[in-house]
Amino acid sequence: MLGVYADLPWSYAAGAGIALAAAHQLRGARHTVPSPPAVTSGAPSARTAEPPASAAPSTRPTATTGSSTPSTRPAGIIGSSAPSARPAVLTGSSATFARSAVEGPPVGRAPRVTGAAGGRHFALAMAYSVLIFVPASLFVAHRYPQWATAQHEDALSREALAWLGAAEVALTAAGFLVARALLVAGRIRWAVCQVILGCLLLCLAVVHGRDGDGWKRFLSSDRDDYARFPRFLHVADIGPIAGHVAGFLTSGLAVVLYTTGAVVLGTLGVVMGLLHQFGLTDAGADGPGPLRAALVAAVVGGGALVLAVLVSALVSGGGGVALAAVLPVLWLAVAARGAFATVVITDLGLPAEHDPAV
Repeated sequence: MLGVYADLPWSYAAGAGIALAAAHQLRGARHTVPSPPAVTSGAPSARTAEPPASAAPSTRPTATTGSSTPSTRPAGIIGSSAPSARPAVLTGSSATFARSAVEGPPVGRAPRVTGAAGGRHFALAMAYSVLIFVPASLFVAHRYPQWATAQHEDALSREALAWLGAAEVALTAAGFLVARALLVAGRIRWAVCQVILGCLLLCLAVVHGRDGDGWKRFLSSDRDDYARFPRFLHVADIGPIAGHVAGFLTSGLAVVLYTTGAVVLGTLGVVMGLLHQFGLTDAGADGPGPLRAALVAAVVGGGALVLAVLVSALVSGGGGVALAAVLPVLWLAVAARGAFATVVITDLGLPAEHDPAV
């Protein structure tokens, strides 16, 4: 939908994002608590069928006969064989069950789920890719091949379009499965980084591209339009550049992008929003509502765009050396413990990292 080079990382980010939205479900939002021991009136349970040593029949002489005939009444029950009305003190598994019933399952501390690759969440991610994203991407690439390939190709063959669709489906699956594996392992921060990485690569494809002119190529509908893009030599050139951008934003291609973008982004937002809200409810966790969660997602996308602009400027000015120098800074700002990814985890109410119960 944003062109060949941008749609590929978008596919990966979408798969990882759907998995991240279902973080509580994929981690397992609730414990599987064993049923309590059956309690029947007047009959011993199966676990207490054998009387303990302290409950052995008493050999005390009876008061009436003085004989040493053993009494059939268990020791410790005085005056009556009816069960005592005093509440029993639960121990062992019974106490554990009672505590879990009262306190509820700790948030994010449930058994690992298995088979999620063939489960409904994976199927939902694949349905989004096959039914929504890939058709929109292929439609734009087929109708506007020069724009979709950043003016590097004049046309795309059917075979090339088939390969593009297959690659997008595969990347969606890869994004989901990698993020899901990280979530199950308790590496929530790294799962968040999969989404951020996909968004960053997408923005870099739009902003920088293959030759540093990505944003100019993105704002040009075809090769001729790109050739007419005004050069920025002094302040007076801002006007012609703004006119070129305005012409693109009101073109027929832009209308197609607005339409397909609304469908693709809207569907993805609804899917991720519902999964996230259902997960919070199932886990009993405090988290943001749909609007605030959407704001967090917008901040993630906006932050990726700002980082892409900074990286593009550094690479254009200093080449690979500048990029190597900025990578540690990106690590500290985004992926390090306590950095931006950790803030996202807290804001979205995602499961805690390295859960000891899993």
